[in-house]
Amino acid sequence: MLLIVAYPILLTVRTALYHEVLTRPWEGVEFAGLSNFTKLLQDREFWGALQRTLIWTVSSVMGKTLIGLAIALVLNQKFKIRGLYRTLILIPWVTPQVVSAIIWRWVYNGEYGMLNYVFMKLGFISEGISWLGHRSTAFIAAVINDMWIGIPFMIVVFLSGLQGIPQEIYEAARVDGANKWQQLFKITLPQLKPVFLTGTILSIIWTFNSFNIIWVLTKGGPVNATETLVIKTYKEAFSKFDLGIGGAYAVTTFILLMIFSLFYWNLFKAKE
Repeated sequence: MLLIVAYPILLTVRTALYHEVLTRPWEGVEFAGLSNFTKLLQDREFWGALQRTLIWTVSSVMGKTLIGLAIALVLNQKFKIRGLYRTLILIPWVTPQVVSAIIWRWVYNGEYGMLNYVFMKLGFISEGISWLGHRSTAFIAAVINDMWIGIPFMIVVFLSGLQGIPQEIYEAARVDGANKWQQLFKITLPQLKPVFLTGTILSIIWTFNSFNIIWVLTKGGPVNATETLVIKTYKEAFSKFDLGIGGAYAVTTFILLMIFSLFYWNLFKAKE
């Protein structure tokens, strides 16, 4: 843990406190204190990236959670070849993210993509749309790709919680005359609270830090429409080679996630 987690974090914090631009080696490496963070907070691009990151995380995690819960409830029922469906549903999750993003980039292709083909056959559009080439559609397209990858994880989490609920509770509820909806809101959802907390926290952290999907699909474009904090961090550190500002972005992202995780955890614990 010290080697793989603590050391890189401390090294990143150290980098964020220094002025170091690899394309200007004659300037050397100088201690900058908090000036990198001051520049970051005064930069409009930072606040734009933060806003997009929050929208990206909230919309994607909500979709994963709601759809994952709905599918888990269905797969928890007894029906034929249920095991096969439970296995197939994991394919998006086990597929490497880069491979998944490349597949979806072909689906979204404006000239010969499957999405345009289906929509034109259904009569929804008359000509192909460049889904990743417009600001209004690129962000939504990236969110859908991220949801497609993350939904299976939430399904597995909710299925594990559903299978741990004693059936005697449902039997007692049915004897008392509770219908399906009452059982869902009075028994199922409260019993799923522990796995819901764990699953959503992990999903939020992974989504907030998601890099591969956006980078392969759009590289943060068009016109920064999909540029989140992690994409901005990468560009600052490895495109502009400004390690100090890149480190400041990384540290700020880490602090934001830490604060949110503690707040989220305490919020749920306070309701127990």
